[in-house]
Amino acid sequence: MNDTFDYQVKSLVSMVQRLHKTGGMDRALEARVRTFVSGELLGGGLPDVTARALGELDDAEADRLHALVNHCSQTFYRTDSIWSAFAIPVAVNWHLRDHQIYIAKRGGREYLDELASGIRQCVGAEAIFLDNHIYSAKELFMADARKLHDHLQHLVIGSPRGTAVLKSMALRSASEPPWRVVYFLGVEVLNVKTSRRLNDPGVQEALQSYLHLGADALTMPKSPMFDKAARGETHCLSPRYLYDAIHDGRKAMRGFRLRQILEEISKEEKRATLHYALSPMWDSVNLLLSGRWLTFEMRWELTRAEVKEDFFHDAFAITSRVKNIECPIQELEFEDFQAARSTSNLVDFWKT
Repeated sequence: MNDTFDYQVKSLVSMVQRLHKTGGMDRALEARVRTFVSGELLGGGLPDVTARALGELDDAEADRLHALVNHCSQTFYRTDSIWSAFAIPVAVNWHLRDHQIYIAKRGGREYLDELASGIRQCVGAEAIFLDNHIYSAKELFMADARKLHDHLQHLVIGSPRGTAVLKSMALRSASEPPWRVVYFLGVEVLNVKTSRRLNDPGVQEALQSYLHLGADALTMPKSPMFDKAARGETHCLSPRYLYDAIHDGRKAMRGFRLRQILEEISKEEKRATLHYALSPMWDSVNLLLSGRWLTFEMRWELTRAEVKEDFFHDAFAITSRVKNIECPIQELEFEDFQAARSTSNLVDFWKT
């Protein structure tokens, strides 16, 4: 058993090293690595060989293998087709109306079918299937490859699921934090000779005219239910391959929440200062948005390969768009940030 395991690790390490030397241009070799990684991910157990191989590669080689693991966790190569998971983030900021609660457990089928048709035309797919249930970022991100594959298989051919289904969620117009992002899950079915194009800039631009359908699927404009029980904003973001869509959704939620605080402050004040400090673990940015009288605290988690400069770029873009308030951005050392926090008149706010 150990001999077999060691041989598999050695073989995978060798293939990745050779692939890296070609700059990833050896398609046949890439397919062999992809087939091995996919087989281990879909085998139902832990990817032990891949995990060991990652530890034996240098940083650049490990990054290449890790990228293939991410790819194989959301893209499934079948005999005659490629199934790619994608998601559509929808940002909502709903409030109660007339003491009634609006609850959405799934999107309107007619709107999602029209949206799926638009996506299929833009990407040139053989078929697009959209699940009308609503999912959280955590549920989609944490789904292992086998569970995701079985869920997509059910969407495409209606087959029985071999593992537990993904857990959907419900949206309510009350008792929720402002500005949430939820997701519709879909699968793109392509011919094996067709390139995956959903994330291409030209396709993304063409998709913009269909995005209102994602918002309509939740607010149901043809039904009086939403207007009777809720009010607020709903914004549909562009469909992207799964992990990219989750990344986009999280960034959008951070931006909407920061913008909302600034807009509230701007009703009373003409200037606020955004202080920020990178956390000791480098996995988040801590924020203090200080006006003359009040200070709001936020925690801005960094996703994937984001760095401090990405935060600054996004924060600057957001603060620049809010009218009637000046908002300089200043970096602090973490210790100085903690000291400023301890002397501020803090208003409790949500973590992002």
